[in-house]
Amino acid sequence: MSLRKIHIANSKSRNTLINYKGHTPFSNAMKVDENFNIVINKKIIKGIAENTFDGLKRDLGDDLEAMAELLIKGDPEIDIEVTGKFLGASPKVYINENLDVVYRVNKKEKVYLPNGELKDERELRQLESNINSEDPLKWSGKYFPIDKSYNKFVFVRTYQLFHDSGLTYDFLFDMAKELEEKKSFLLLGSGAKGVGPTIFQEGGQPFRVFLEGRTQGEEYMLLMHLSNLELKAIQNDK
Repeated sequence: MSLRKIHIANSKSRNTLINYKGHTPFSNAMKVDENFNIVINKKIIKGIAENTFDGLKRDLGDDLEAMAELLIKGDPEIDIEVTGKFLGASPKVYINENLDVVYRVNKKEKVYLPNGELKDERELRQLESNINSEDPLKWSGKYFPIDKSYNKFVFVRTYQLFHDSGLTYDFLFDMAKELEEKKSFLLLGSGAKGVGPTIFQEGGQPFRVFLEGRTQGEEYMLLMHLSNLELKAIQNDK
């Protein structure tokens, strides 16, 4: 993944453009069979739309007893000609309740409560990217202990920040050192207080960005952990 630019500020409100890219941990582990031959993953076709539960329900209606009888007497959920074949490159399509391909899609955003109940349904917002705007993403001053954050937030992606000069090295190293000493993540965000959402691309999804710093001698690693989901306990009404 090529380097991209993000405009951020530190705890002293000094800001600059910083390089970042995806952080993928490297592993030497390989999958092998009993003869130590290398095993690779392949996508296999499970079935076609007509053989799914919704497909069978479309033909039988809500008569679940009839569907159960059909499953007992035969294997309508399996297409012998298709099931088990290897799947190569394939486009993504959308289908309607009749399992027909649709070409005009109105996307909606659904907001759920912690108990899974639908709270709100609205038109999908087309958000503008704010990682490289004139106003930098700010150091919010809100810290989250690392050992507790993994039970509080769901992290979906991680980016690593890189320096390209001595000045940006000092800028990032000091940030990493400060966070390491606090043993905490820092919320980095938009808005006057640095607690607003971060949007990495036009029309993209809003994220919370948590900075993590590590150092070893004069070396450092500064990571941006992205989260779009917070874990909350379900309230017991009883």
